[in-house]
Amino acid sequence: MRPLRGVGRLLVSLPCLFMLILTQGCISTALIRPPSPSYSADEIHAILNQLTTQANLVTTLFCTGKLTSRKGDAEQEVNISVVGQRDPFQMKIEITHPWGSPIANLLLDEDRFTLVFFPEKKIFAGSVRERMLKRSFPVPLEPSAVWAFVRGYPLIPGYKSAVSPRKGVISLFDDRDASIQRLDVSLSTHRPEASCFPALGITQYYDAFEKDGAVEFAQRVVLKETAQKRVLTLRIKHALFNPPLPSGVFQIKKPKQFRTVELSREGPTR
Repeated sequence: MRPLRGVGRLLVSLPCLFMLILTQGCISTALIRPPSPSYSADEIHAILNQLTTQANLVTTLFCTGKLTSRKGDAEQEVNISVVGQRDPFQMKIEITHPWGSPIANLLLDEDRFTLVFFPEKKIFAGSVRERMLKRSFPVPLEPSAVWAFVRGYPLIPGYKSAVSPRKGVISLFDDRDASIQRLDVSLSTHRPEASCFPALGITQYYDAFEKDGAVEFAQRVVLKETAQKRVLTLRIKHALFNPPLPSGVFQIKKPKQFRTVELSREGPTR
């Protein structure tokens, strides 16, 4: 290999030079920027109370929209319809192709799930904590995370302490000082902008807020999952909050010709 000469050496060195300048610029700016102040204990209490009050306005919901799943260059868009109640947590999600053909029906009942997966003619069932449905529902199915995603607004969990490293950020900890949720809020309105669930490895981002009476909700929610580097985007088209739910709404039809697969820590069984 011939050594680089003249223009060739210059082309190699220029990107390095620019990176060096940019890096030095960032470092120098960070050094002279004053530290961002944090929220006081009273401010933290007021903000969390505002978020909790708003979150508690919705106990049941029905919504329709589009769900986009992206991983790398692969992207898929489906239609979605959801009916749910917060306490006790139950939710039924119907997923269809844009042309209407069914893909999956998912029923969540507290910490249990049942998934009718039409492409494989199978019915999967198990605990939401098994996390074995990465192909058909590639995110954790923890009730608080699913509700926040569909509701377009985070739930505030029970916590032992709350800390603000800087304005716009509040971190919640349990009685073992483990981080259970981090909230990013608007500096002006304290409206939620993001909610991070460290134990689940996901972060939700809330955008395009609308109001339905007193209820605020994000029409666009983006969920980023760390391990699989997958991004889900929910765009809510129609939403109805606190509707009365008919009895039997949280039932799911199980086609007789479909094979049932019970998922457990030991693996799937017939």
